[in-house]
Amino acid sequence: MKTIDKYLKFKEMYKDHVVIIKSGNFYYTFCDDTYILNYLFGYQIRENKIGFPLNAKAKVKSVLNRNNINLIEVIDDYAYILESKNANAYTNILKEAKSNILISNMLHNLMSAIEIKVKKEEANYEATIFS
Repeated sequence: MKTIDKYLKFKEMYKDHVVIIKSGNFYYTFCDDTYILNYLFGYQIRENKIGFPLNAKAKVKSVLNRNNINLIEVIDDYAYILESKNANAYTNILKEAKSNILISNMLHNLMSAIEIKVKKEEANYEATIFS
């Protein structure tokens, strides 16, 4: 079974938990959970997934716990509940994380547009500055 398939299987059961799947020397997460890890840790989302090394699990667990986000670790075909709280903030943090990604993308696009404009008008700027 592929890692994404395991993730989807367990995510269906634990919708309000971040689900991390152990695969080799890394943990992986997918879909909405990537937004949360990107938001809280700055991990890069690549092809709708995030991977982080095994030795970062304690840090991930600690930060998710501090933010009241439930966590499930999947090893082989077994799920282990690492954090599960009644006052789970998963939905709220996910909303913030998605908003943060949207704003970051908008800022990136704006900066790219400004850079293109400046390069097109570079000669005019140089003439103004150095005259």
